[in-house]
Amino acid sequence: MDTPATDTVRPSSPGGNITYALLAIVIVVAAIFAFSTNALPDHWYAVFKTIHVTLAVVWVGGGVLLTILALRAQRESDPRIVVTVARQAAFAGEKIFAPAGLIVFLMGIAMMVNTNWGWGKFWVVVGLLGYAATFITGLAVLSPLAKKVEASAEQNGPEHPTTLALIDRILLIARVDVAVLLLVIADMVTKPFS
Repeated sequence: MDTPATDTVRPSSPGGNITYALLAIVIVVAAIFAFSTNALPDHWYAVFKTIHVTLAVVWVGGGVLLTILALRAQRESDPRIVVTVARQAAFAGEKIFAPAGLIVFLMGIAMMVNTNWGWGKFWVVVGLLGYAATFITGLAVLSPLAKKVEASAEQNGPEHPTTLALIDRILLIARVDVAVLLLVIADMVTKPFS
């Protein structure tokens, strides 16, 4: 007697609702902090800086994490895990890092407009050049390359030499990209040659 297969339906988790509630609380408290500060030039500057720094943490921290996870997977010699990380990187690059990077840039511009620091300072120029380099690298190189890794893994398999070569290439470019991002952070924090 055959027993029909039953689909197991996972009950909905309150995790999504809790996440949205926490996000709302963070936004409200951050706004209160920004409009209650006397340490920055004005309240709008504080709002712009809060958004700028928060999304820079998401962007750079996410890139560092993905790079570490990919290197770890590569050291374990399991290309399937690296392909999984490449899929996640493609998603994160398009849906999280690109929008976060764009907002970081816009908030940086908004901060500069609200100060009298001047656009010709070394740290501003280096920050903008570093941002441009890594943003373009993410959109024009890393994201398409992550899709190629995924396509090659599906077509040829994760252990295929073409897939492995693409994985090695994307990991190298990602490490350089993360290094540039970390240098931009050092530049923005220390404001050298000012």
